[in-house]
Amino acid sequence: MNHQEQIILLSEKNLSPEEKKKRQDLAKINPYVAAKLANITNMEEKGEISPIIRIEKSYLCNFQCTHCSAEYYMDRHLKKTIGVKKDERPQMTLDDIRDISKQADELGLARFVITGGEPLVMRDFDEVVQAIDPKKHYIITDTNGWFLDDKKAKHIKSIGVEKVQLSLDSFIEDEHDKFRNKPFSYKKVMRAIDAALNADLNLILSTCLVNGRANTKEFEDMCKFATERGIGLYVSYAKPVGSATNHPEFVITKKDADIVRELEKKYKVFTHMTPSYGSFKGCITVKGIITITSTNEVTPCPYIDFSLGNLKKTSLKEILARGMRNKWLGPHRPDCLIGEDASFIKLHQQKTAGRTYLPVPWGEGFSDDNELF
Repeated sequence: MNHQEQIILLSEKNLSPEEKKKRQDLAKINPYVAAKLANITNMEEKGEISPIIRIEKSYLCNFQCTHCSAEYYMDRHLKKTIGVKKDERPQMTLDDIRDISKQADELGLARFVITGGEPLVMRDFDEVVQAIDPKKHYIITDTNGWFLDDKKAKHIKSIGVEKVQLSLDSFIEDEHDKFRNKPFSYKKVMRAIDAALNADLNLILSTCLVNGRANTKEFEDMCKFATERGIGLYVSYAKPVGSATNHPEFVITKKDADIVRELEKKYKVFTHMTPSYGSFKGCITVKGIITITSTNEVTPCPYIDFSLGNLKKTSLKEILARGMRNKWLGPHRPDCLIGEDASFIKLHQQKTAGRTYLPVPWGEGFSDDNELF
């Protein structure tokens, strides 16, 4: 038994039978990536971090959703921003992605998510996958499902995408279409579910939870549907950022979160706060996830609009260390920083108010002044 096989075997103690089989199947075709995934638990036990890296190379999208957290990163808002020219924030290139992939691999990081925007409208989607390098990393893509038919699902699987996160914001067709501002989008999601499963892609559904929704028949029906299909349902809490800044009524309460925690006991439902593989990170800022924007700025989660630095100027290793030294982000905390911490939400709203192009640069939001030591 070689070293990679030993790591994989030791990691399986915390996996469900379903996940164990997926890891074993991956190990047969890509032992290097399987070993890196298996080593995440070992890294965490040693006090190291292994965040998922979200790549937002493009914000092009065929939807304009009511709750979009990326709205103020899009180029159309640059025109409204006084004193900022596009060439002052150079756009991410494929070479940048290759460099990010290399740095991540050297740190033992294993997981990339291609997001946006809508990734499947990107003309260079295939090139982005290759720049990340499926031989070195486990690649996931977000999608609203509009373009994910059987042909597209089989294609992205063939080029190295292993997993799809598909958005479904209501189990009632009219409600989903209205929330997404796109007629027929519900029908496209249902088609995309079958297409992804037929292509042997790992699949999770993602749904935005707004205030009061957790206690509805519609939401539990969605939980049942996902469980019966053998699909995980990732519940994203509505937060007062992006387009939803103008919809404070969306923001969930502790009662909503408690209901979801109870539903987790019955269904294949989870949130970013759910323990996984024997690990409970609490709020996953930096520790469990980072986002790299189209201008190479690194933010500590998809909903916090403060940069920890730009990869054109600072290494990924130093940016992660900077995040872990930050008093808001580094320590373990059982609550969601941007969803539940009233003092941080107030600070975030103050710092982002009036800005139409984000994130807030390092030093103006997060800075050395926030360091723990």
